[in-house]
Amino acid sequence: MVVDGRRLGTTGTRGMRVRRKDPKGARGSELGEALLALLAPALRLERAVLLVEEREGGRLVPVATHGAIRLQHVDPGAPLPDGPWSAVLPLAIGGRTTGLLLLARADGAPLPPGDRQVAEQLAEAAAGLVDHRRLSTELAHARELLARADRLAALGTLAAGIAHEVRNPLVTIRTFIQLLPERLHDEEFRTSFRDMALGEIDRICGLISDLLSFARPAPVELEPTDLNAIVGEIVRLLDPEARKSNVTLDCRDEVTLPPVIGDEAKVKQVLMNVVLNAIQASEPRGHVEVSTQVQESAAGARCVIAISDTGPGLSPTVAERIFEPFFTTKDSGSGLGLFIARRIMSEHGGDIRTVAGARGGAVFLLEFPASGEGRNGAE
Repeated sequence: MVVDGRRLGTTGTRGMRVRRKDPKGARGSELGEALLALLAPALRLERAVLLVEEREGGRLVPVATHGAIRLQHVDPGAPLPDGPWSAVLPLAIGGRTTGLLLLARADGAPLPPGDRQVAEQLAEAAAGLVDHRRLSTELAHARELLARADRLAALGTLAAGIAHEVRNPLVTIRTFIQLLPERLHDEEFRTSFRDMALGEIDRICGLISDLLSFARPAPVELEPTDLNAIVGEIVRLLDPEARKSNVTLDCRDEVTLPPVIGDEAKVKQVLMNVVLNAIQASEPRGHVEVSTQVQESAAGARCVIAISDTGPGLSPTVAERIFEPFFTTKDSGSGLGLFIARRIMSEHGGDIRTVAGARGGAVFLLEFPASGEGRNGAE
């Protein structure tokens, strides 16, 4: 790039050092590094520093420097340290200063008009990039909040079903305990009570463990994940909800299903959402089946979870829009669950789509790239 008869390049940038401070996660030090790499040799700068807001309206902190820079921060309205400066250029967004670009030559003399124009143009571009990064960070935060809201909505439904499921065996156990003094010498009664009580307690503990694993997921980790195990856990969790709606919930596993590389907590969130939708879409005495299978294609093996229901199915208009944010056919739905599910599947290199059921209803397909491990049942 040639400006004012001089070539801007990255040579002659010895002495540059980058302070990798990323306040609010929105200002990458690579931005300052690239900016000063252009300006320092082209404008013959002895010192330079790029400062950005630590937080909105807060002090300015350096994200990249060139030469001997001692300042650690600049408070709003305070004099600029480490002077004299040949140019002080604001990084302004919407009329508000969000950063400063400080440039100094060896003699501290002001920059000539041509050099200053070059620096101002680059400072303007840097301000736009800083604003773009801030918006990207805020968007990512909003997505995280939406995903959390979707998880909490699923937990509310799940907790109600499990509370009902836990109450019934506890009432039975309480009844047996009340009868125990009268039947204390009845060996058959004591044995059957013990076996029944232990079985019900184990089932309650399993449900609570599954609920806790969904409510408090582990930190994000991409690792080999067993889809069959996840399907079994989610079916156990949602079975009380299905029976409350008079819907049969079954699962059918592909024994030789290979593992996939994924985040187990996020996969559970997707499957929980889709299976809940299938239960709610089915009529009383309906049937929901969750199955796994391996599909081979030219692009390689894919592990597929299929969720089929016996509901009314999806019209072409609904099927076309069902993954759009805030689109819902429910009276109390948020329209975010399937939108978030598609984003999570995309993050895993997979896809989620719908097809019509062979005997009515809808089928949702969750497709994951197979990791290639554990094929044909091998460990």
